[in-house]
Amino acid sequence: MAVIKSRKKTGSKKVLLGLVILIFLIPAGFWIYVQLRTYPAQLDYLQEIKADPELSISEGNKYFVINPIQTDPEKIPLIYYPGGLVEPESYLYKMGKTALQLQKTVYVIKAPFNAAIFDIEAAGRIIESYDLNQAWVGGHSLGGISACRFTERNPERVYGLFLLGSYCDRDLSAFEGQVISLMGTDDKIINRDNYEEAKDNLPAGTEIKEIEGLNHSDFGNYGLQSGDGRSSLDNDQVVALIGSIFK
Repeated sequence: MAVIKSRKKTGSKKVLLGLVILIFLIPAGFWIYVQLRTYPAQLDYLQEIKADPELSISEGNKYFVINPIQTDPEKIPLIYYPGGLVEPESYLYKMGKTALQLQKTVYVIKAPFNAAIFDIEAAGRIIESYDLNQAWVGGHSLGGISACRFTERNPERVYGLFLLGSYCDRDLSAFEGQVISLMGTDDKIINRDNYEEAKDNLPAGTEIKEIEGLNHSDFGNYGLQSGDGRSSLDNDQVVALIGSIFK
C-alpha cells in the first residue's frame, strides 16, 4: 500500500509541475508570437520626428505624449489607438506632424501585446490623468474599433470619434459628437463587407471620406503591410488628410 501511495504522490507532483510549466510557457509563447508578427516603426522617420525642435515627445509606461512647442490650449486634444500588431512608435511621425499642423496635444496609446482591443479604457485614464473635459478619440484599423468601443461606453468624454482605415462594431447611431471616417480606395487589408455593414452603426451626420490612392499602411510609418495595395500618396499628403479631419 505504501508503494501505491508513493506512486500517486509522484504522479500528482508531475501533473502539478506540468501545469506550472504550461502557465509560464503559454504567455511566453504568445509574447514571442506577437513580437514576430508586429510591424516595427521605420527608424528614419522615428528619428526625424524625435529630433524636430518644434515638438516635445515624451514616453510613459502606457502612452506617448506629443506636444508642439506652440500649443493652442483652446484646441481639443487627440487620443490615438494604434492598429493591431503595429508598434505605437510607427504613428509618432504622422501624428507628430499632425500635432504641429493643428497646434494641439496628441496622445498615442501603448497597448498590451500591440493590440488596443486589450485596453479599451486607455483613453479614459489619459482623460483623467490630464483632467481633460473631453478629447477627440480614434485610431487606425483595430485601434479605430477600440476607440469606437470606448466611445460607446463613455460618450460624455468624447468630443469626436475618428476612424482611420477602420469601422465601428458598436451602435453609435445616437452619439451626438462628431464622427469622421477616412478610408483609402487602395486599402486591401480591411474587410470591406464589415466596413460597409458597420456604416449603419454610425450617426446620421457622420462624414465619410474615401480617398483615391490611399492604402491601409499609409496611416503609420511601418512599411507596406503584407497584402496591402500600393499607395500613390506621400507622407505630407497623408498628414494633410489626417489634419483636415479636425478643422
